[in-house]
Amino acid sequence: MLLVEDDESLRTIVGRHLRGQRFKVAEAASAEEAVATLTSGLRPDVVLLDVNLPGDTGWDLLRGPSLAAADSPAVVITSAGAVSPKRLAEFRCAGWLPKPFPMETLVDTLDRLIAHGGSTERK
Repeated sequence: MLLVEDDESLRTIVGRHLRGQRFKVAEAASAEEAVATLTSGLRPDVVLLDVNLPGDTGWDLLRGPSLAAADSPAVVITSAGAVSPKRLAEFRCAGWLPKPFPMETLVDTLDRLIAHGGSTERK
């Protein structure tokens, strides 16, 4: 999975927790870094995407070609603000986790998405 989060402490906590749950996690601090990671060949099954990023936003990443070129992984939006179902449908997002979210909910969501896609994203 690819974790795109500009808040370094949150990114570290979430990444560490997911690795402890045996997920393979790549991290990016910005949309631009996520594009570079995807362009370098990463093909995540799931992208956990903060939409309020400095520079390009998560919405900008969704509008660009990088995710499609990475085999269109499932995208779960994370945001402290509400995200409309219409907006989620517009970008074909798999879901939305409002911040702060319980780690158990995050793991359950990822397990559901990975199982649905037939992935082996866990180690």
